Amino acid sequence: MRPTPHLLLIVTLALLTVPLHAQGPSRRAPLGDPEIDAIAQLLKLEDTRRFDDAALRGFLASPHREVRRRAVVTTGRIVDPRGRALLVAARAEKDPEILATIAFSTGQLKDAAAIPWLAGLLAAPATPPAAAFEAARALGKIRVPDSRAALATYLSDAPATPAAALVVGEALLSLGRFAPPGDIAPIVKWITSPSAEVRWRAAWALFRPRDPAAVPHLLRLASDRSPEVRFWAVRGLLPGPVDAAGLDAKTAAARLRDAVKDPDRRVRTEALRALAQYDDDASFEVVLAALDSPDTWLSVSAAESLGRFAMRKDVVVPKLVAASAASRPTALRIAVLAPLAALSPEAATTLARSLSENDSAVAKATAAQALARLGGPRPAAGAPPARPPRPAPVPRADAEYREIVKRWIVPEYEGKARPRVTLETPRGAIEIELHAGDAPLGLEHLVRVVESKEIAGTEFGRVVPNFVAQQRAILNDVVLRDEVNRRGLLRGTLSWASAGLDTGRPGYTLGNTPQPHNEGDFTALGHVVRGMDAVDRIELGDKITGARIRR
Repeated sequence: MRPTPHLLLIVTLALLTVPLHAQGPSRRAPLGDPEIDAIAQLLKLEDTRRFDDAALRGFLASPHREVRRRAVVTTGRIVDPRGRALLVAARAEKDPEILATIAFSTGQLKDAAAIPWLAGLLAAPATPPAAAFEAARALGKIRVPDSRAALATYLSDAPATPAAALVVGEALLSLGRFAPPGDIAPIVKWITSPSAEVRWRAAWALFRPRDPAAVPHLLRLASDRSPEVRFWAVRGLLPGPVDAAGLDAKTAAARLRDAVKDPDRRVRTEALRALAQYDDDASFEVVLAALDSPDTWLSVSAAESLGRFAMRKDVVVPKLVAASAASRPTALRIAVLAPLAALSPEAATTLARSLSENDSAVAKATAAQALARLGGPRPAAGAPPARPPRPAPVPRADAEYREIVKRWIVPEYEGKARPRVTLETPRGAIEIELHAGDAPLGLEHLVRVVESKEIAGTEFGRVVPNFVAQQRAILNDVVLRDEVNRRGLLRGTLSWASAGLDTGRPGYTLGNTPQPHNEGDFTALGHVVRGMDAVDRIELGDKITGARIRR
């Protein structure tokens, strides 16, 4: 069987976003003791967020390409404006992989002065594809008018060829990160691309800024043959943009009602969420009926929306009460609590008291918060134990950094099999290949919490259908240093919860969808290689029942 263009695009995209050192063995100089020492010092600078101009300049001039590449990564991760001058000086680098990494780190430093250089990389036919790809991504992180203009110019001029599709796709995602919206013509150009990978990125770029001008195109894309395109497109069919576009809301609502019956679960979920914003009787009935769905992506999405129907509370409240029965999924019962509190405080109080006796810590915490808001007494057993203050990270000795390099970075550089972690859940086992060379500090921490069994029993405390399954923070755990890398945030990416760089404290997070809007702010620690169906079935309150590392 010949590979399809769609499959070839996915494989090539994966290769473009993975550093060459992590793509398997090839002709490259080995890492000897001097190089291991150098990388250990770079790792220490990253971990301590210390900008050492002299040391970084020395490493950037190393004769060993891997030391130079990692010095570029470190410069971006330290996030010190003084690093911009070092990256400018490094632009003469001839190695395509290092050039791509310079573009990546330039984006991490959000250097607006670099926009002409990045735009030149993006547009020049001779630019290596990986470098053009990272230039497009970097421009999306520097959110000023000039970078948006550079992306729009590129998309307007780029040829519609398979060779250009990879970079075009990333430029579309970057352009979609800008708000308020601008001219959408450079995006619309790509909605008829033969590549579904390009079309879903165009759909994402159109829906994300909530631009009324995009609605007619999203309505068309909602019937695309690819479910990846359809589920992004229906997200943009909201009443506000539809009305502002001068389109018939009845037509948009009818299209969404059809999409709730789509063969693809993701499309059904996103259509239901959008449909819940409409007030017509037919749409309301579809949302109300979804409360009874055995699929919690649908029932939870319906429950979360029903609090806004105060004028229909005589119909809504009995359905919410029925959905809160002890026989219904815990995730649905938790989701029902907020709309019940808005529409029937007495019924919400009864549900909160019941949830306070649930085995789930998420249910207990949600119940305690609801009872506090409702003004009722909180059962003594209902509140979870207070979390102790976060412990300060313990400084590492130089020898420890060297051991981390030898344990994780050197084997990956040599092309050896990457470590994997298997998470056991009530929905099935999830096997994750870990990015040892790109996030060694994060990997070191994950190994510790797995081998100490501290991760076992951790609940999923935030589950957003068709977006993310996020564990609650591991008790007594520390804040982690982020190691943002070129892997990106894709479907199946393992990361950890964060409110910004270097603020994250595991629980760990598994993505159901790509997350282009979060690029540059989260660490890609690994990716699911088996059990993605289990990830998609995780419900609020599910626990990690066991975990093991394969080194």
